[in-house]
Amino acid sequence: MNALKKGLSKVMIIAILSSLLLSACNPVSENPGNTDTDIPDFIMTDETTETSGHIPKVEFTVWQDTIPDRCTSRYGYLSLDASEKEIYNSIVEGAKNYSEEIKISREIKKERLEEICEMIFIEENSLYYLSDEYTVTMHALTGKVTSVVLKYKYDFEELAYLNTMTEEKVAEILSKTDDTMSDVDKLKIFHDEIIFGCKYETEGRYVGTPFGALVDGNALCEGYARAMAILCNKAGIENMLATGTQYNSDGNGVVTEEAHMWNMIKIDGLWYNMDVTWDDPASIKDGGELPDDYISYSYFLIPNNELRPTLSVRTDLIEPPSAFSNESNYFVYYGYYAESYDEAKRILEKAIKEGYEKDDRYVRIKFSTPALYKEAAYKLFSKKEIFTICPDMLPKKMEFYWNENAKCIQFSIK
Repeated sequence: MNALKKGLSKVMIIAILSSLLLSACNPVSENPGNTDTDIPDFIMTDETTETSGHIPKVEFTVWQDTIPDRCTSRYGYLSLDASEKEIYNSIVEGAKNYSEEIKISREIKKERLEEICEMIFIEENSLYYLSDEYTVTMHALTGKVTSVVLKYKYDFEELAYLNTMTEEKVAEILSKTDDTMSDVDKLKIFHDEIIFGCKYETEGRYVGTPFGALVDGNALCEGYARAMAILCNKAGIENMLATGTQYNSDGNGVVTEEAHMWNMIKIDGLWYNMDVTWDDPASIKDGGELPDDYISYSYFLIPNNELRPTLSVRTDLIEPPSAFSNESNYFVYYGYYAESYDEAKRILEKAIKEGYEKDDRYVRIKFSTPALYKEAAYKLFSKKEIFTICPDMLPKKMEFYWNENAKCIQFSIK
């Protein structure tokens, strides 16, 4: 979507966020056991037969980070029965030690084992180096599952480098927080650090990793989400990775599907969605150039009903918690949420003055209903009433960005 500009005598309006599109964001496979047609999803073999493609054993020392997790989230794991948890744990331990073949001693159906493997790929954030391609091995006579053969994206020497560099960046970001801050304040720092340090990229060796988002500066949605998850875990903020399918239209009625990953975060007992990818202007496809300091908060701690209407949330593998509150939303929490047009004008006056005091060039506001959003957009910009608010502090032309789905407006005052 090309940026749409409508000329007004004193206002320049730029449509940016209302049709944010993602391309090739497909790190989360719908069926990881069948991701490559050249690799069968299971191998019929005798238990005594060595699995083909065996990797020679080498000495391996598990990399240990120095920043302990203060929180870990395993919601899918909690839904498993005792036998399934044992299988889950054995695969996780094997992956931590770069084991190729994990023996399965418990009886389990192949399809259920595939679900557990996919659950691990999504849920175990520290195992981002684990490929979503694997092979299930079954006994040739009984058909019983005997093992799962894992694949890895990087060898352990490369992984040690990725983890070390990522940890250094995580420590740097955490140092900008302190115990006097609320969780929302900390999340704002995490959100901003990721966005200002990263651009959306679909190609690259590390785009699906926290290293890609935090160090390399190039990531797709999985990298953004995993980076936020690491920071939350280290800061003790409860969270989980959420997945779904984004449906995109090319304007000619052709719809494409792309897998998407974002974060769900728990604040004061209530769950919210956080989509750092969608808040990064660099993720906008054909959206035109934006200033380097531009950043959005349209998807900062939002309820489920404010997720994009073109996103289908996946619930079959891990049932996500209900997210219905607005209490910790960026705009509500920081006082930029309007429930009437008169309130919007008061908020904007306060925000404009704050922008000059804090040397922030952007003013942002969110509206409680679509009708109020449309009313305010019309009066403020089409009727030019924006220039009656702090008239001596506003430029004669301003860039105006809107997100109709999120009911948010953002404009530059400098």
